[in-house]
Amino acid sequence: MKKYSLILLIALTSLLLASCKKNRGYVGLDRNVEGEITVMLWSGDGSYIEDIGHKDFAPDELFGQNQATVYAVAKAFNQIYPNVKINVYAKTEGPDDDDGSWFQHRENFKNQYGKWPDIYASTDLAGDIGRGLVADLSRFKDDPLYKQLNPALMKMMNYYGFQAGLPQYILPWGVYVNKELAEQNNIDVPDPDWTMDEYIEFIEAAPGGDKFYGAMDVNMSFFNTGTTTINASLYNYDGTGDHVNINSEEVRTLLTKYYKRWAENAVWAIADAGRLPDGFGDSFGWWSHLAFARNKVLTNDGDPWMMGDAAHPNPEHANRVQSNDWDIYPRPATNYQPNTVGVVLDPIAVHNYCIDDGNPECTEEEEAKIKMAYTFAIFWIADTRAWQARADVQFLDNGVLKSCMNDSLPVVVGEEFHKQMEIWYSVDIHQRFKDKDKMPGWHYVLELWEKGQVWDVSDKAYPMYFTDDSGQRKLNLHEWQNANTVEVAELIGVDTTLRRLDPQFVQKLIAKLPEWNQIANERFKKGDQELRTALKTFYGYTDKDFEK
Repeated sequence: MKKYSLILLIALTSLLLASCKKNRGYVGLDRNVEGEITVMLWSGDGSYIEDIGHKDFAPDELFGQNQATVYAVAKAFNQIYPNVKINVYAKTEGPDDDDGSWFQHRENFKNQYGKWPDIYASTDLAGDIGRGLVADLSRFKDDPLYKQLNPALMKMMNYYGFQAGLPQYILPWGVYVNKELAEQNNIDVPDPDWTMDEYIEFIEAAPGGDKFYGAMDVNMSFFNTGTTTINASLYNYDGTGDHVNINSEEVRTLLTKYYKRWAENAVWAIADAGRLPDGFGDSFGWWSHLAFARNKVLTNDGDPWMMGDAAHPNPEHANRVQSNDWDIYPRPATNYQPNTVGVVLDPIAVHNYCIDDGNPECTEEEEAKIKMAYTFAIFWIADTRAWQARADVQFLDNGVLKSCMNDSLPVVVGEEFHKQMEIWYSVDIHQRFKDKDKMPGWHYVLELWEKGQVWDVSDKAYPMYFTDDSGQRKLNLHEWQNANTVEVAELIGVDTTLRRLDPQFVQKLIAKLPEWNQIANERFKKGDQELRTALKTFYGYTDKDFEK
């Protein structure tokens, strides 16, 4: 009898301990933890600053937006974790330049400082997995802050359950609409929940000539996100079958119905055919943003990163939109997909310390390093205190003081999303966006954004590149994505002087889709196999992990 009582007691004790462990939840970083984190970015002033969170800089002592951002976040972070030293190096200009690729710059950093950067902006997450350099952040899925992240956005950086990055700079890619220009010319302005038919009819109403046009170019992204067989297929790929079908009935129907009409009202297509009035493109430097800002086009489907400049409160600001009534709409709905937006994504990754000793298995010390770096990274992108800090800190940008908060949107959902949007609106270049009566399209974009009505893929995250025989790195969908080029005009056999305005262009483009679709899927398959090999080599995956 006593024996059974003892067994029962042990069983009950084990159950209680298991229950306590389960209810304990995620254990955050110890507030007294000591350590050092180095962040590496681009678009900075080229300086390396150590322990930046414990320094005090005046705005005119900060010259790069990314250094200023890390300064603001590190100051807030060190209020919570005072013994963590944050260093930052942000190279000038973009990630790739004449001195080498972004990976080479990071390798140069390692050679100079004896370690890889702990947190870094990535231009090729899939490629970094292939080198074993990225930590899997899904290990932190029970962190309450992690749980607040928008799952639709996180999915863009997830590979068979491996969470390779966090969205550090991320924008919705919609369509700028010049409502005042339309109304001044008796053109009816569609509502923000517009369709592809309404979009085409809207741009067709532009007079052309030396006045203004409907659009800047034919954007293949509208077909990519307006069908279920291209970007949505990549976004939802489960490891089986073809990655895309650019030869689907959906794609062929949209091309047949809209491409020619769009091209006939797009500046670049008309210019390529030699039919644009002399000097028209020079009036805005052939830049789509300035074409829209200076009332030369009704819509602009590019330059989402120019939102803040477009709404700049200073009337003399060079890139400010000169219209008094403009908005940002989502991409128009098709018969196959509802309204959505594309996504501009610059991910950040946490270094995989487990690989540093040559053994991919993680030690307790290596796990602790990953946790510390992750804690700073997610605080930076998702904690409302970090958002407020970024809004409060200014830096000197070409002699002008500005907030270090850029146009990147919150990546959380729920109450914190709305709190962070209020902070986003507080910056002078974003105040126009708060007015729902003035910008109903923008608020519809935000609605789609928060509820995750996106299915885009990023070239910095998705394994979507191949290297051709000449050593050039190209998109797997290279031929499809470059339909506006002379190269493709020659491939499909149309007049290279007329290109997209050749009467046979759409028909001959469609005739090439079966071949291009096969080639693209072969490229995607090869990239996927390389990704799987890396996950098995460096991260302990087995073939079972790739099954449905």
